[in-house]
Parts: sequence; structure tokens; C-alpha cells
Amino acid sequence: MKIWLSLAIGLLLLTGCGTTNTAQPYKPSTFNVSSAKRSTPTKSTTRYPGSQPSTQTVKPSQSIPDEAVTIDTTITSSTLAMATPTPKSTLETPSSIEAESVASTPSSALTPPPLNDDNSMIKIAVLVPQRTIKKYAITSVNSVISYLLYKNYYFDLNVFNSGDERADSIIKELDAIKAGGYHYIIAPVTQEGAAVIASHEQHIPVFIPTLHHTSFPTTNTNIIFGGIDYDQQIALLSEKANTRVGTFEDGSSLSYQLNASVKKHTANVFYEKRVENAKANFKQMFKGNGSLNKASLFLNTPIVTSSLIASQLRANSLNPYALLSTQINYNPLLLTLTQYEDRDHMYIANSIQKAPAGLEEINAMFGHDIVYDWVNYSTSIGIDYLCYDFFEGQAKRLFDEPILQNQVVYNTSLYQPERNQFIRVP
Repeated sequence: MKIWLSLAIGLLLLTGCGTTNTAQPYKPSTFNVSSAKRSTPTKSTTRYPGSQPSTQTVKPSQSIPDEAVTIDTTITSSTLAMATPTPKSTLETPSSIEAESVASTPSSALTPPPLNDDNSMIKIAVLVPQRTIKKYAITSVNSVISYLLYKNYYFDLNVFNSGDERADSIIKELDAIKAGGYHYIIAPVTQEGAAVIASHEQHIPVFIPTLHHTSFPTTNTNIIFGGIDYDQQIALLSEKANTRVGTFEDGSSLSYQLNASVKKHTANVFYEKRVENAKANFKQMFKGNGSLNKASLFLNTPIVTSSLIASQLRANSLNPYALLSTQINYNPLLLTLTQYEDRDHMYIANSIQKAPAGLEEINAMFGHDIVYDWVNYSTSIGIDYLCYDFFEGQAKRLFDEPILQNQVVYNTSLYQPERNQFIRVP
């Protein structure tokens, strides 16, 4: 048995040693041998979304966590930004560079030097009661940052979130602002918050972009107001009204204020209607209501409600003499929520003027605008004036609106919503 096993193993060994390798067919190379320079290899896409999984071993420190990232949008009272602009630099042109290459240098490379330096850094505190003013807690801060970046200033910007407008909440933040040595305060607050600020801050200049001085009379000379003058807008709109005047309002404090201004500037208000939301029964409201024909109707309601009123008037064959509204409806959404015929004889009062295109673009990068939003526009005017004051008139102002008796004075005009844009009425 052992002999046969030895012979079998030997036979297998002899057979394996005698096997010949079969020649493989020639595979031509795809490399272009006629090229003097090797082509640039294509970048691997194995790490890009949608590509095949990479076979490369990933180190533990490079792994991506599986947990979803939670973003907290609540503003905390902490330093939001400290910016140091690019210092002035000279453009050195080596002699070997030809003149045309210098001429092609982008103009953005020649960044203008900042007006101030580290020794004269402007310190801005933004006081926001986030739960009260909601979205403006963020957009107001972004408007300030946009302006400072556009002007290329050294600045220290800190946001102080009081949460609400209770006296103890705001006083706590005011104390922190004074302790931090801030030069100016921008505070988008309501009348309740303004009352607390006026009674507890007598030295640091405070700009309130959300209120007009007539809505909050105060003897505190360090408070500057930037709110829209709605009474001026109503007075201007009244010039387009006839003797039969009607009003629509939604029950808010602003609509109550606007209605009072309408009665102040017009002689005969024969129709008043409250529309508390956009789900009202407009058919029942307008069907057969011929008294609204040839009447001047003030839309003191939000954009969606105003659009529905304008549309339903025409749908019920009612032809008012004029549709009139203040800044609250100067919004491009009006052009999409209504048809062109719905806006016939409509006039909108607007106090927002054209800002530099670069400043508008920076604001747009933050996801908001100063073209139609008057609070953001007012905030931009406020920081513009405060910087002018800080540099003692050496900084050129971007906005033309003067500040008289601690109030921004706006240049108000009437606009008509045409097919695709608002056209200023000459």
C-alpha cells in the first residue's frame, strides 16, 4: 500500500512539472506613445456622492458620525463677530511681468484700506428680544454685519438676546453691554422694550429701527428712532382718494393706528370692515355690495389678505375708485398673488430708497433683503449713521436720509404695481 501511494505522489509531481504555460494574447496599451508629455490623470471620483464606494481604509479620526446634526437657531448673548479687514497692501509688479498682465489684474485685488484700525475698533451691541420680534432678531443682526463688511471696518459685534421685553430681562442685558464697553446699541424692540431702555440707559446712543418717535414720545436724547412714518404715508395716499372712503383692517395695533390716520386725513369714512384672516367669506362680504363702487379703499391689512380683497372685488364685479396701501404691502409677493387687472388704480406708499448694489448683494447672501423689508433697511440706515458719528464725520454715509430731532426722515413716494414691478408715480 505504501508503495502504490509513493508512486501516485511521484506521478503527480512529474505531471505538474511538465505543464507548459499558455501564451496570453497581446493587449495593446492605451497610453499615447506619440505624445511627448504624459496626459494629466483624471481625478478619481470614488469619494463623490453617487460614485462607487471607496476601497481605501478610512482612519477612525476621519469617519463621519452617523448622528443627525441639530442646528439651534436660538440667539445666545455672546460675541457674534469680530472682523479684521484685509490691511492695506501695495501691488508689487516684477519687471519680468509684462504690462498687459498687470492690466488684467482683477480690481477686487485692490481692496481699499479700512478707515479704522485695531486701536479705533467700533463696538456695536445688538439687543434683541427674540421671542417678541421673531425673525427680525436674526435679520437685524445680519443687516448690521452686511453694512460693516461692505464698509470694510474693524468691528466688534455682540448680540445680546433678552428673550422677552420684561424689565428685568432687558436691564440684565443693558448691564452686560455697559460692562463690555460698547459704543452703540441697536435695539429692534416694541414700545414695551423701548420704555425699559429709555428709563435705564441715558448715556450709550441707542438706535431703535422699529419705532417712529411719534409712537413713543421720550425726552431721552440718546435714543434715535428709525421707524416708518405711517401718518406721512397715509397723508400722501389721501391725495389719490375721492370723497367716499372705506377701510379694511385686521384688528392688529398697526391697523388700528392706520385707520386712525385715515380718519385724520380724510373727511368721509363711510365703510369700515375687519378681516381678521385670509379665510374670511369674501363672497358674502362683497356680493351685491354696490356701495364699494367708485370708493377709495384703504387696505390696512397684511399682504395675503390685501391680495385676496383686491382679487375678490373684481371677481364680484366691484370697481373701486382707488386701492390704497402703506409700506406693509410694498412687497413683490403682491405681483404674484394678484392679477394685473386686480391692481388697477392701486397705489402703494414706499419710503425705501435705492441702496448700493454691493450692499444689497451682501444682504442677499444672508438670505434677506433691504430692498423691500423696511426694518432691515432702517437698521442699515442706523448703523450707517452710528459709524458716521463714531468716525466724527470722516466716514462717508451711504444713505441720504437725514436724522432730525432723533428721527430718521424718509423720502416717501407713491408707487403703482405694474405687471412685473413697482413703478414710481411722478
